Amino acid sequence: MFSAGTQDASIWSVGYGVRRFTDLRAWQACETYKKAVYQVCEQPPLATDWRRRGQLEEAVRGPGSHVAEGFDRLSPPDFARFVVMARASVMESQNHLIDLVDRGYIGDERRSALNALAERALEELTGLLEYLQSPEALRNARRARERRIARRAERRTLNPEPRTPNPEHGTEPEHEPRTENPEE
Repeated sequence: MFSAGTQDASIWSVGYGVRRFTDLRAWQACETYKKAVYQVCEQPPLATDWRRRGQLEEAVRGPGSHVAEGFDRLSPPDFARFVVMARASVMESQNHLIDLVDRGYIGDERRSALNALAERALEELTGLLEYLQSPEALRNARRARERRIARRAERRTLNPEPRTPNPEHGTEPEHEPRTENPEE
């Protein structure tokens, strides 16, 4: 299903084909875990225990959201901060699962199956975190930034945008109609 997160975590990098956060194995593992927990939340007695259900759903909703938000940061150290939060949310949800066993809402076998998915998500998140903290991630981010700048400059030369005159130099922009001042 998912390959281990730590042995080849650098494969996620933008230079190797990841264009959206949904391509990341860490996000995919978090999503699989979340969906499995949502199924448990739909079953009685948890389905009607709104407080516990809400806490658990909030905890499993967090990891994927953190990965998605961090992905758009374009800075490995900043992204790593969000991955750390995602790991913490997975661990919080694991604690909630133990509480469900203690309350008799689910059996230990069900908790173990969900915990295996949580551990897989943690492995993938850890692999991503290790990559983001590596010198390779900083090099890849710098190269990606340089490519974005080069593409931007190329687009400007291919499609020059009409420049708006500067009002400080005595001309008004074309898109702003001049208003008559009745007091003059």
